[in-house]
Amino acid sequence: MNVKELKKTKLSDCFKITTRVYVVAIIFLLITIVFFGWAFVLEDTNKSDAKDFLESRIGMQTKEKEYVSLDVTMGPTLFAEYDTMITSDKYYFVWSGDALNIAYLDYGTYQEVTTKTSNEESIKIYGVTKTIPTDVLEIAIDVANDIVGEDFLTMDNYQDYISTMYIDAVNPLHDNSIQIVAGIIFALLSIAFFILAIVRQRLTKKSIQSRTESEWQKILTELDDENVKYYKKINLYLTDNYIIDLSNGLRVIEYKDIVWMYQYQLKQYGMTTNKNIVIATKNGKKVSIANMDNFMKRSKKAYTEIMDFIISKNSSIALGYTKENKKEMKNLYGIK
Repeated sequence: MNVKELKKTKLSDCFKITTRVYVVAIIFLLITIVFFGWAFVLEDTNKSDAKDFLESRIGMQTKEKEYVSLDVTMGPTLFAEYDTMITSDKYYFVWSGDALNIAYLDYGTYQEVTTKTSNEESIKIYGVTKTIPTDVLEIAIDVANDIVGEDFLTMDNYQDYISTMYIDAVNPLHDNSIQIVAGIIFALLSIAFFILAIVRQRLTKKSIQSRTESEWQKILTELDDENVKYYKKINLYLTDNYIIDLSNGLRVIEYKDIVWMYQYQLKQYGMTTNKNIVIATKNGKKVSIANMDNFMKRSKKAYTEIMDFIISKNSSIALGYTKENKKEMKNLYGIK
C-alpha cells in the first residue's frame, strides 16, 4: 500500500493535516523574513541618514537625538562607568584626528574600535547624540586633566575641546528590537512546525511500511464499515479490530496487542487543562491517543466511550496507572 492510494481513502485527513502543518510553518517563515527585513531597513535607514558628528560640532549645529557618524582614529579610553542591576553604562574618550569626543559604547563596538585603532586604522561608528550628564562631564574633565598632566579643562572652557553632546552607540534612534524579537519568535515557531510536520510524515511512512498489503486492505474495509466509530475533533477511528489515530501522523493499533491502558491528565494551577489515553502494547511501546482539552464539547463523554469500547474488544487489558500494574508491565513487557 502506498501513500497515493491511501490519500483516496478516509485516511486522507492524515495527509491533509500534515500539509496544513507545513503551510503554517511556511507562513511563519515568511512572517520571520518580514520582521527581520523590517529590522534591517530600520538599521539601514539610520546609517543612510547619519550626519557627520565633527562637521556638526564645527558648525555649532549639534542637536540632541540626531543620528550621527564619527571616524574614530584613536581610542577608546574608558573614563566612567555606571553599574546598575540592569545595565553597565560605559563612557569612553575617542579621538577623530585631534578632536576629542565622548562615546557610550557596547562591548562589541568597543572591541571593534580597539582592534582597528590599535592597527592604526580608522573605523566609523554610528550613534545618537545626547547631552552629556553633569556628573559624567565632571569625571571626563578630571580624567582628561590627569591624562594630560595639567588642569587645562574646566566646566567653563570644556566646550572648546569637547562637545556638549556624546554619541550613544548602544541605543538606536529607530529601535528595531521589537522587530528582531518578533522575528526570533516566529522563526522558532516556524522551526517547531517544520519539525512537527517532518515527525508526522516519518511516523506515517513507518506505519504504512509496517503492514502488509492484505493487512491494509482489511483496515480499509473496516474503515468503510457503517458501524465504524469516528471522533472528528480528535482525529480518531475505532473499527472492529483497530484503533486508527491520525492526530500525530498515521498510527494503527490492534486491540489484541494492547496490554495496559490508563488515563493521563495535565494540570495547571490545580485545573485539568489536557487529558489523553495512554496505551501500552506487547512490543513495549506506549502511545497517547484521544488528546482532549478540558474545554472540548462532550470531551468527558467521548473519553469514557472510547475507553469502554477498547475494553469491550480486549477485556484482558490492565487498567489504571497503579503500582501493581507498573510492576507487572515492567516485568512482563519491559514497559516503564
